[in-house]
Amino acid sequence: MTTRRSLTLVAALSVGLVLSTSTSALTWSALDLGTFGGSTLDGPATGINASEQVVGTAFTPSAHAFITGPNGVGMTDLGTLGGSFSRATSVNAFGQVVGYATTLNGDSHAFITGPNGVGMTDLGTLGSSSF
Repeated sequence: MTTRRSLTLVAALSVGLVLSTSTSALTWSALDLGTFGGSTLDGPATGINASEQVVGTAFTPSAHAFITGPNGVGMTDLGTLGGSFSRATSVNAFGQVVGYATTLNGDSHAFITGPNGVGMTDLGTLGSSSF
């Protein structure tokens, strides 16, 4: 039987934590991802890839999407699309992050970043002012 590693995300006390376990030996560890200096009352981790890059939302004090480096180390603020809010929802094997963010006029648009969360591209909406 091959060993398969699974990763689970949890927001304990609304602070993003990463939990990992192995099916061959049950072990758990937690890593506090921190904040950008805002509230620690909310800040869920919402996605993780095989390199253990974690994405989610942290407060600056407004909500901003973030990505960590491999193994959940360090947090990078992904910014917004000109507004005050962004939320990362998933990350792929290349570190490209998808989510949604507000524009300067307050509309919510989908976004995608380049590898490792670099650059935010506005994907717009499906015909309305917000997704």
